[in-house]
Amino acid sequence: MKKKKNNNEMVGRVFGLTGNVLDTILQILLIVVIVLVIIKGAGVAYDYGYRVFTEEPMAKTIGKEIEVTIPVDFSAMDLGKLFESKGLTRDPKLLALQYYCSEYRENVKGGTYTLSTTMTAEEMFEAIAEVNIEKAQAAKEAEEKLKAEEEAAAKAEAEAKEKAESDDGDMSGEGDTGIQQIDMGDDSGLTEDSIR
Repeated sequence: MKKKKNNNEMVGRVFGLTGNVLDTILQILLIVVIVLVIIKGAGVAYDYGYRVFTEEPMAKTIGKEIEVTIPVDFSAMDLGKLFESKGLTRDPKLLALQYYCSEYRENVKGGTYTLSTTMTAEEMFEAIAEVNIEKAQAAKEAEEKLKAEEEAAAKAEAEAKEKAESDDGDMSGEGDTGIQQIDMGDDSGLTEDSIR
């Protein structure tokens, strides 16, 4: 019986040892898979990060001008899909990232613009922003001109009112009318007979 017990113990040890070896191998494989996923993810992230700032235009030399209408309420991904459909970018996700990194992002607004396939994403955003900046400056200049005209009209109205008030004051005897008043004295002692 002792011999049978030793055989069972040995089989148990072998299976235990095999189980430990398999656990270790599985842990190593899991670590290798995780490392490979991280390396692949880092490669994709580096590629996108590099392309955000160095992406070439769709056409390097001879391009075509394309009219694009950007909706008023757009997202960066909507803009990427729109530009891809018009042939202005290869990757809508990349264009969305470029939009978020662009210094012109705040001035990119909805409207109709003419862009070229020889433009990089940054050049397209700059062209859109320049149009919007020019519109904003024109609106500001028009507003300033209107304000100046309103101020001039208000000043002219105030001057006219002031002149009218001074003219009214002259007529009521408050000002110098050029007519002298003569004091006749007390006329209580005058009678009809004394005047004749």
